[in-house]
Amino acid sequence: MNNYTILTFDEISSTSDLLKEHYSSFSNFTIIKANYQSEGRGQFDRKWISNQGENLLFSILLKDLNIKNLEFLKKWIIEGLFKLLKSYNMQPIFKEPNDIYINEDKICGILFETRTLNDLLEYVVIGIGLNINQTDFNGIKATSIKKINNYIVDKDEVFEKLLEILLSSYKT
Repeated sequence: MNNYTILTFDEISSTSDLLKEHYSSFSNFTIIKANYQSEGRGQFDRKWISNQGENLLFSILLKDLNIKNLEFLKKWIIEGLFKLLKSYNMQPIFKEPNDIYINEDKICGILFETRTLNDLLEYVVIGIGLNINQTDFNGIKATSIKKINNYIVDKDEVFEKLLEILLSSYKT
């Protein structure tokens, strides 16, 4: 799999909202990445708060898939994130419906949003917020790669590593 598009923004309201609102204009496997989201959110419209430039915030658009593929997609994303986090000497735990924890602290949120037509997923937008270099979470039980490993991590390097993992394991 090597047909993908990456669009990067310094600031955006929401990477997922942009993909959902304009999905017909974007090609399959378009990725929107941002340094900051003013309206980032998780499950049940909970606000996803992230310090500017410190974390990995992106969404992936997949189009025209059989609805039966949704479970595969969830497994694909979780396994890819686990492989990435293990490469940073972490032992991730998945907590339903869409969070990855290290011990008792959240390190990553995943949000799947779909539009269906009969047995067809017109689109699947997979939003991912992965804590990279943020260390203060204002009382929220959260952690980051930096907080665990005690060093600043290159966000772009983490993204490239995750993208490589995801692309190599994606099956159409």
